[in-house]
Amino acid sequence: MTKTTPVRKSARNKPCALRLPCCNGNPETTVLAHIRRFGWAGIAQKPNDLLSLYACSSCHDVLDGRAKGECTDADVLRAHGETLQTLIREGLVSIKGVK
Repeated sequence: MTKTTPVRKSARNKPCALRLPCCNGNPETTVLAHIRRFGWAGIAQKPNDLLSLYACSSCHDVLDGRAKGECTDADVLRAHGETLQTLIREGLVSIKGVK
């Protein structure tokens, strides 16, 4: 069973941050997509929720390799940064000592 967290719930109805050419543009399909690159998690494991980004169902399928398409590290970094900025703005993520 997948544990639902406030960060995962925050993806609901958000625009896709990944915006690959296949993007369906439907915020109703947006989820918190975990970045399974760079050795951040093993097979069948999810990395920490902070290592994630908002992605529509179509972009998420490409990111996870379920669908064909190109998703560069630059795409992932941009989307991850946009998602973190949203999480900070919404008060779900904070940096100790920074207001």
